[in-house]
Amino acid sequence: MKQSWTVFIYKKDARTKTGERAFSTTVWKDRDQATMDREVSGLLHLYPESHFRIEYFPQFKTVKNLMSGEDIQIATDTPLCCDPSSETYWSS
Repeated sequence: MKQSWTVFIYKKDARTKTGERAFSTTVWKDRDQATMDREVSGLLHLYPESHFRIEYFPQFKTVKNLMSGEDIQIATDTPLCCDPSSETYWSS
């Protein structure tokens, strides 16, 4: 299934507490998992693992609405209190 992905690139930086800093954040549209794997492996030539770290996540995930049972798409970083598939969402 093609969807949008968020790609985070972090650069190693000894001046920070975590030892790295955000270098780039981009959204890649209309890609599937296999395409993203190929794209990110190609990025490793530009951003070697000795100096950079690359993470990528789909922007949306499919969950089942707890009350209606329908499948819906929500943002990957949605907190539990805003997720209709959780009891916390419906108990407030």
